[in-house]
Amino acid sequence: MNPLLVFDLDGTLIDSAPDIIVAVNRTLKNHGKQTLSDKEVIAHIGEGLKKLLADLFINDNLSPAQIINLEAEFLKIYEEEMLNKTQIYPEVENFLGSYAGPIAIITNKNEIPAKLIIQHLGLHRFPWVNVFGADTLAERKPSPLPLNTMMKLAGHQPHNTVMIGDGIPDMVSAQRAGVKSLAIEFGYTAPDILMKYEPKAFLKNYSDLSYILKQII
Repeated sequence: MNPLLVFDLDGTLIDSAPDIIVAVNRTLKNHGKQTLSDKEVIAHIGEGLKKLLADLFINDNLSPAQIINLEAEFLKIYEEEMLNKTQIYPEVENFLGSYAGPIAIITNKNEIPAKLIIQHLGLHRFPWVNVFGADTLAERKPSPLPLNTMMKLAGHQPHNTVMIGDGIPDMVSAQRAGVKSLAIEFGYTAPDILMKYEPKAFLKNYSDLSYILKQII
């Protein structure tokens, strides 16, 4: 039986950084803050919206109500930008079209924008078991809950499941759920950081994924 492949979204299946960078800097400008370089914004991608905004406004001592308003403001701006420059990584569609096993997405992006991007890019045509966003379940990555829930939906066990992602939450959630992980070398987290979480392999190009899976399963 082919393994269940669970993909992260940003920095794994798609390069969404250009649109996130624009949205972050528009939000910062609205609050009179200095804009950030591409590298600085990318360093915050992967932990989800709440963590991203908490990091950017860490010295503002925002109240819970102000944080909620800030999240709503950023989401409105991001929804205006998110379909402009985001692209699918090379060979992703070729792999997904040829893979015979179950596939799923677990992202720390909220579910609605994640599904809008998936639809816009045409990735919805692939037979996903499901797509979980940060707000789909009671917990998000690095909790094992999304992975455990997805495995139940797919009828798969940890030994026959692989988490593929570019972030620390992906690696940690895989460890906590007892599944193998593959780290994306071209994503938003440096490979030397991901190496600390002992992924089974690093993926340099999706054309190599079938071969790597044969080696680790």
